[in-house]
Amino acid sequence: MASTAYEDYLKAIFKLAEQSPEPAVSTSAIADRLGIARASVTAMLKRLHADGLIHYARYQGAALTDAGWTIAVDMIRRHRVIETFLAQDLKLPLAEVDAEAEILEHAFSSRLIDRLWDHLGQPEFDPHGAPIPRPDEAPVERRQMVALGDLAIDEGATVVRLAAENAADLRRLTQLGILPGQFVRRRASQPGSADVVVTIGRHERPLAATLAERVWTIRSASD
Repeated sequence: MASTAYEDYLKAIFKLAEQSPEPAVSTSAIADRLGIARASVTAMLKRLHADGLIHYARYQGAALTDAGWTIAVDMIRRHRVIETFLAQDLKLPLAEVDAEAEILEHAFSSRLIDRLWDHLGQPEFDPHGAPIPRPDEAPVERRQMVALGDLAIDEGATVVRLAAENAADLRRLTQLGILPGQFVRRRASQPGSADVVVTIGRHERPLAATLAERVWTIRSASD
């Protein structure tokens, strides 16, 4: 069984690769995500490579092997099922479920996660819109998505995932009503403003450009 540290690293590599077109993830990106010094990250990556869980080469980054992928997918599944349970059954705010799931995911067995997933109705996506891997399967293939900030002016789209993980950012998106399943339309920004203006229902709301890049959407077929 992989150690907690191994699991955290493999999950971090998985999630970073999930958000990038490139399969290899840089040492600096992993260090930033985990809040660990780069030298320590490099040492751990060498251990993971020696154990056959990642492919790693200096200056080329890290990519999961099949064995590493299996562990990472199991951790992602645990995390996202727990998040769904916390949000759906316990009604925890969306901004709080990630931190709680981080604590619980190492304590829950795969068998318990499977039972919990059945209890929840075998959901395909977590509360943020991220795909929940099925038992013994690779994750649902990522759909064709575009960041909210990359939509054309007056283009409409449906929010499918909130990639923001900061609690304050998630709270802001929740307050604005920007949640998976919500239809939004990008509008022209005010002159001199860096904010992205979005129509949500009947209201226009400004959204920081950096946050708009963390909202993934699927373009409306009718636009």
